[in-house]
Order: sequence, then structure tokens, then C-alpha cells
Amino acid sequence: MSKNHFAATGFVFNSENKILMIHHNKYGVWLPPGGHIEENELPDDALLREIFEETGIKAKIIPTQKLGLSEKYCKELAQPFVVLLEDIESNGLHNHIDLIYLCRAVNENYTMNEKEVHGIGWFTVDEIKQLKTFDNVIKTAEKALKFILIGDENL
Repeated sequence: MSKNHFAATGFVFNSENKILMIHHNKYGVWLPPGGHIEENELPDDALLREIFEETGIKAKIIPTQKLGLSEKYCKELAQPFVVLLEDIESNGLHNHIDLIYLCRAVNENYTMNEKEVHGIGWFTVDEIKQLKTFDNVIKTAEKALKFILIGDENL
């Protein structure tokens, strides 16, 4: 039986529109920061917690859509840029329902959490293409940068 976990990932941009990437200990590839959403945790909160825990970067979520539906007993959460179903072990038994957000770094000096990562840095999309990573990370980075630069909703 397969296990599905909700996760939140942030494509975090700095002031030069470079993307924060970590070399993940467990998976041995470069990824944007993120992780599992804990029980009773909101996705927005999980995202910002994971980014800070892994990198020491405080980030703000970049709104990709806001409908203005918040009121006294209803709060509009940040809209993910994209939601992906990722087969973590390539056998369908462990999947992440990954809510991918775009973020802006509040501070740009990172610190590496050596328990989870053994590499960290700010990269251009062209540099990300040269890293050991997944195709979906490269494609998302390209579309995220396009959104950041021109706000194109028809990516």
C-alpha cells in the first residue's frame, strides 16, 4: 500500500533573482528547501519553518493569486505556484503531494543545517541545470523565474 505525505517546498529568490538550493543528505541531489507538513500544521507555516530550519533564511511567500476571501472566520491561505505528486522511491509506495511556493528571501545570508544538507547556495536557472537534480526542479525553476520577472500567468 502506498503512503502519501503532504509536503511544502519553496523556490526562494534573492535580490538578484537567484534561487536558493540545498544539497540534500538523504536524497543526494540539489533541491529547493522544503519538507513534510506536520499534523495540524498549515502549509504556509510548514513551508516557512522548513526553509528556516534547513537554511537559516527567513522568507516571505510571494502571492501568485489572491481572491480576497478572508473574513472573520475564514482565512485565505497562500496559493501554491504548482502542486506536484512526486514518487519518492520510484516504486509508487512513497509519494509526496508537494505544494510548491514562490518566496522572497528576507535575509540572504544562509547557514547550513548539516543534519539535513551538505551543500547550499544561490543559483541562476542556468546553474541549476548543471546541478544533479530532477527534471521537474529545473522546469519549475524556469517557470518560477519567468513568473517573477514578467508575472506571466500563462506559463
